Amino acid sequence: MKTTMLAALLATAVLAGCQTTQEAAKTMRSEWVGQRADSFFVTNGPPVSSYPLDNGGQIHTWRGGEATTTRPGSFQTRQMPTWTPAGQPQRSMTQTTYQPPQQINYVCEAQISVDAQGVIESIRISRDSDGMGLSFSRCGELFSRE
Repeated sequence: MKTTMLAALLATAVLAGCQTTQEAAKTMRSEWVGQRADSFFVTNGPPVSSYPLDNGGQIHTWRGGEATTTRPGSFQTRQMPTWTPAGQPQRSMTQTTYQPPQQINYVCEAQISVDAQGVIESIRISRDSDGMGLSFSRCGELFSRE
C-alpha cells in the first residue's frame, strides 16, 4: 500500500512539472509579446520563413528544439490459452510479436506576428511534439520558466 501511494505521489510530482502546449503558449506570450522580435530570434534562433503584411508588419515562422531519436525495436511474448471443443483449457501457445524501431521527431514551431516596428504582437504555437523527456510539450521544455 505504501509503495503504491509513494509511486502515485512521485508520478504526480513529475507530471506537475510538465507543461502542455497551451501552458507553453501562455508562457511564451507572457515572456515575449511586447518585446522586439530581434531579441526573440537572437535568443532562440532565426525564423525559418517570414511573410510581409500590408501594414508593414510580418508573420515569422520560427522552429526550434528539433531533434530525432530512434526507439529500438522490441519483442513481446505472451501466452495464448487454447481450448478443447468441449471448452476445457488444453495448453498454451506462445505468441511473439515484433515492434520495429521507430524514429521519433521532436519540434516546436510558432507563428510570431510583429508590427511595423518589429515588436511582437502575438505568438501562436503551430506545431508541438511530445517532449524528449517525460514532458507533454517540446515547446514547454524549451520555454519552461523552471
